[in-house]
Amino acid sequence: MNQKLLQYSFILFAFTLPLSRGAFNFFFALSLLFWLLEGNFKYKIATIKERKILWVFLLIALLTMLSALFSHSYHNGFLANGEKSILRVVITHYFLVPLIIVIMATSIQKRTLQLAISAFLLAIFISEIASYLVFFHLIDVDYFKSIHIIYKFSSVENPSPFMQHIEYSVYLSIAILFMLQQLILSRNFWVRAFILLFFISATINLFINGGRTGQLIYIFAMLTYALSYFRFHIKNIIATLFAIAAIVFLAYNFSSTFHKRIHEAVMNIEQMQKGNFDTSWGSRVASNIVTLDYLTSSPKRFLFGAGAGDSKREYLEHAKEHFAPNYYKAVAHLAHTHNQYLEYWLDGTLFSLLLFLLYFILLLRLNVPKEYKPLLNAFAVAVAIAAMTDVPLFRYQPAMLIMFLTGYFIKLSTLQRKAH
Repeated sequence: MNQKLLQYSFILFAFTLPLSRGAFNFFFALSLLFWLLEGNFKYKIATIKERKILWVFLLIALLTMLSALFSHSYHNGFLANGEKSILRVVITHYFLVPLIIVIMATSIQKRTLQLAISAFLLAIFISEIASYLVFFHLIDVDYFKSIHIIYKFSSVENPSPFMQHIEYSVYLSIAILFMLQQLILSRNFWVRAFILLFFISATINLFINGGRTGQLIYIFAMLTYALSYFRFHIKNIIATLFAIAAIVFLAYNFSSTFHKRIHEAVMNIEQMQKGNFDTSWGSRVASNIVTLDYLTSSPKRFLFGAGAGDSKREYLEHAKEHFAPNYYKAVAHLAHTHNQYLEYWLDGTLFSLLLFLLYFILLLRLNVPKEYKPLLNAFAVAVAIAAMTDVPLFRYQPAMLIMFLTGYFIKLSTLQRKAH
């Protein structure tokens, strides 16, 4: 009975993931409860021991916790982010979220896995409809905000209906990869026609939103998928390059939001050349420079970072003491370093960074079925790019997405091995 309830609650978790943080938290907790009640821990422990990739994020969490415990305070780090104690943040964000991988690897059935992905894509479709309703002024956005159905910062310029626009762009871009996979694998004409329309509408949606992170992911992940799928078929690769270029060209000319964001990026670069880093891109560049300078300023900092409980204070003091005022002004307001690699290093020692890099190696080495290898490669690139421009594994909803899909590929690999 608990086994069946676990499968149902997991599918509902996947469905609510893009739609409601409160709902997917509830179904995640429910899935965890049924997983514990299911028992069979001898098999589960053996699976966890065997799958080294399952340990990566749990070890990062442990290192971050130890770093916090040995810090001078619990509330002067980036991870505390206004919370009374960093320990609560580390437990909820770093320890609990990776458990979705453990649940999937040990207990989720093949049929459930397929239904979960379908449920996730259906939810993305629903979120798209909501996004277009906002974009075309077809609903009273203020009313839906007042009853907490539509995200509080959603607008015509950023029609992200259920989460922050950067997070939504990451969800959309990765979901588009899975749509492409479904399009290629499906043999039913009408299903393929629907998926193609879904793929096109999702791509349009991505470029009318303001999330440049998702747009970068889309470009490089799609190219990765094409290179993996077509291999050495030069004509097909060139055709893919032209298709991506055409999409960007059309988006630039027909999406006022994308057009504006491109010009903002150009202006940001021009401002950086003049020494002004107090812009969206400039603050990210300044943050990377300050963080790297801090981490390489002494052997102790290089190995142990700043301490998870002290990182923000240490980072800002270093910027103020060792950099010109224009750098400090650019980074003083930041809630994090805007770089997952450097954030792990700063908060959880050099070994956290090395573990994160190990994650990509282990992910790409998963023995998934041959037809899923392009999707796996593209997903790895998507996570790598997201981690360069933001901290997706600290942001709760992107972290859940990454863990969910990492678990998906691990389960595919396990099923592939059993089949042989």
